[in-house]
Amino acid sequence: MFRLLLNSCVSMPMTLVMFALVGCDLHEPEIRCEDQIKAYDKQDFVTDDLGMAMDPNTGTRWFRCTGGKRFVNYRCQGEALHLSWDEATAYAKEFSEKSGVKWRLPTNKEMKSIIQSDCVAPAINTNVFLDAEVANHWTSSSSLHQDTFRCSLNTYNGRVSCRQARIINQPFMLVRER
Repeated sequence: MFRLLLNSCVSMPMTLVMFALVGCDLHEPEIRCEDQIKAYDKQDFVTDDLGMAMDPNTGTRWFRCTGGKRFVNYRCQGEALHLSWDEATAYAKEFSEKSGVKWRLPTNKEMKSIIQSDCVAPAINTNVFLDAEVANHWTSSSSLHQDTFRCSLNTYNGRVSCRQARIINQPFMLVRER
């Protein structure tokens, strides 16, 4: 009787270990957006010669290049700026003054609206948003925690974090004020 009890106690943990090891092999590989989205497929976005992309589903107008880059000959040229949240907000204001059009950082909701949920790295259509960098991008949404934090969206997978210290240098995108 003691031997039977001992054998069952030893085999149960071993079964759990075997199950755990087998369960780890059920991971499906993530699909990269560049492999999923066909070349030149802009989905529903309408683009123009000035570097604008309009989402007809939301009416949001985006600048196709990351902040700091210029749209020239249907390409984004220059270096993307990595700025603190305050500097990125000031850049949007200065960009507005120089262009005569009001620009701002997008909200969390606006950033989420351009995310491709079925692919990653970046989870954004790079036929629309040229040279999209895989990184946290500032949004205009504020954090519920403290004033020292702001929100950003990670373009690898589209997840939002509102615990980004506003002094961290990160890239950003711009949307046109309606």
